[in-house]
Amino acid sequence: MVTVQALDIAAEGGQINCHLYTPPGGEARPAVLLLMDAPAIRPALHQMARHVAEHGYRCLLPNLYWRQVREVNIDRPAFSQEGNPERARIFGYAGALTNAHFLADLPLMLDAVGATPAQPAALLGYCMSGRFALQGLALHPARVACAASFYGTRMLTEAPDSPDRVIATIRQGRAYLAFAEQDSFVPATQVAAMQQIMAATGIAQKTEIYPGTQHGFAQPDSAHFNPEAAERHWRALFGLLSQMPGGLPA
Repeated sequence: MVTVQALDIAAEGGQINCHLYTPPGGEARPAVLLLMDAPAIRPALHQMARHVAEHGYRCLLPNLYWRQVREVNIDRPAFSQEGNPERARIFGYAGALTNAHFLADLPLMLDAVGATPAQPAALLGYCMSGRFALQGLALHPARVACAASFYGTRMLTEAPDSPDRVIATIRQGRAYLAFAEQDSFVPATQVAAMQQIMAATGIAQKTEIYPGTQHGFAQPDSAHFNPEAAERHWRALFGLLSQMPGGLPA
């Protein structure tokens, strides 16, 4: 039976509240950091973290909004409605979360799961955290073996800390990127640019566009959830994880 443990990771200014899912006898299994999308920690993400653990990996689910709020308690249907105050509230949290915030938190989370060069972790990102996962692979190659990004947003911006500048420096590890065919958050030009950037890294990587999908296709509580695409995303993820040190057959 998968077990779940609530834990707090000490950080400057507070604590990163997390949940750690562990498979039976899997205390020494490689860890996967499941990085939340904008709607924050909620039942759907707990369900996904448990699914990762059921496949034999430890799965850490951290609250990336910890600087602002410990529990978001999102009204998911309301969030999906344009103009709803719940949508503005959640995007307010997301807008206040910077690349620098995540990159400061990541070493602490890697310490918490015991990620080492001998047993590195994997980073799994959705929506806003797709860019976090890839930056983590670039900056911590000794302790991050691979990164997966699903419909990652704001990879290329006009800001000085645009994620593509860090992502372009990836030189080792493995990566998988998937985008929706129709995505108002990710223009087709950015998808094409990311394909070129990832190809130029020279690492083992794959970037795909899932036909017939929209943003959020992998999350079971998304208005655009696509069961077939979600299964494809799991197959791709477990295929990637199988190639990391200590990985299990997909």
